[in-house]
Amino acid sequence: DITNAADRNLLTLQIRSPQVLSRFPNLANPDSVYPGFPNTSTLIQALRPHPQWNGVPPFLGPPLGDTWYDSLQAKVTKRYSHGLTVQSAFTWQKELALGTGADTSYLTPSPTLINDVFNYAQNKQISGFSRPLMLVIAANYTTPGFNGGGTGFKVLSSIVQDWTFGSVLRYQSGQVIRVPASNNNLLNQLGRGPANNPALWGGGTTYWNRVPGQPLFLKDPNCHCIDPTKDLVLNKDAWTDAAPGQFATSAPYYNDYRWQRQPAESMSLGRNFVINRERSIKLQVRAEFQNVFNRLFLASPIFGTTATGVNTTSVNAAAPSTRDGFGRLQSGFGYVNWVNGGNSTATSQTAGAQPRSGQIVARLTF
Repeated sequence: DITNAADRNLLTLQIRSPQVLSRFPNLANPDSVYPGFPNTSTLIQALRPHPQWNGVPPFLGPPLGDTWYDSLQAKVTKRYSHGLTVQSAFTWQKELALGTGADTSYLTPSPTLINDVFNYAQNKQISGFSRPLMLVIAANYTTPGFNGGGTGFKVLSSIVQDWTFGSVLRYQSGQVIRVPASNNNLLNQLGRGPANNPALWGGGTTYWNRVPGQPLFLKDPNCHCIDPTKDLVLNKDAWTDAAPGQFATSAPYYNDYRWQRQPAESMSLGRNFVINRERSIKLQVRAEFQNVFNRLFLASPIFGTTATGVNTTSVNAAAPSTRDGFGRLQSGFGYVNWVNGGNSTATSQTAGAQPRSGQIVARLTF
């Protein structure tokens, strides 16, 4: 009985130990498992479906799972006229995954998490790539010249014509945040956790349970009021760990548990110069700007810690946060990494966007 503490303690004992033999007397002969099975192995190893193996990495077999994608897509195109062209695409979508979200489970980003592998349908979940709303706008405009016979018109036309303005703007929902991973060690006790899986993918743990009525965030991720040196953004009281010996009832991702929206906005300004009368030689000089409005984007909050770079274990939501000698946050559940611009770490999904930057490009066509 995995919910019984005494039975859970037996799992890590050798099968020759008196405690195990008193419960499973047939194991006094290790050939009861299979001929030659060492009596120094643990009880959990003897109970595995294939006790000769510690674990089988998922990339050794075909990816077993399903994906679902439903969307409403709209596209608007303004064909070139009067120097202007515009393309815009809007997508309202829902992405679900079960078992795997790719053709392989080998080193894939945002892998599908597995709670109870023997309750297959229970693992259907929101994809880690989920972005329900997305809008992309691309526009280009070239200024026209003036028609007129006077010298003034010709001079004015040469000044204002052939300037180019371009933009690519992307606005989308925030990235989903993973539910904290349980500390109850259930999957290890069942022989399904990271200790028995050489690949470590699929999560390796069950989850914490969501507490009804508790807000998920201490501050709105989109409020522009977060000071990462002072503020933890995730609410530890919104979660409670699964009881010992029990699977969690929560999902690995929730639609209302997302980090801040982080638009991508690029614009350019340039000028086309005609070098010869035949207009066969042209020079274009263009200045391009990324994050043109210099928006401040914060790195994703930390929800798990690991030495391997794989988010398999969780920051204990009940553990206190730590601060440096100047009182600045250094760790904790919901800590936003602010060091060196919020670069990604093993426990932070994405880094904050870089400040506004620009470059000048020249192209000669002949």
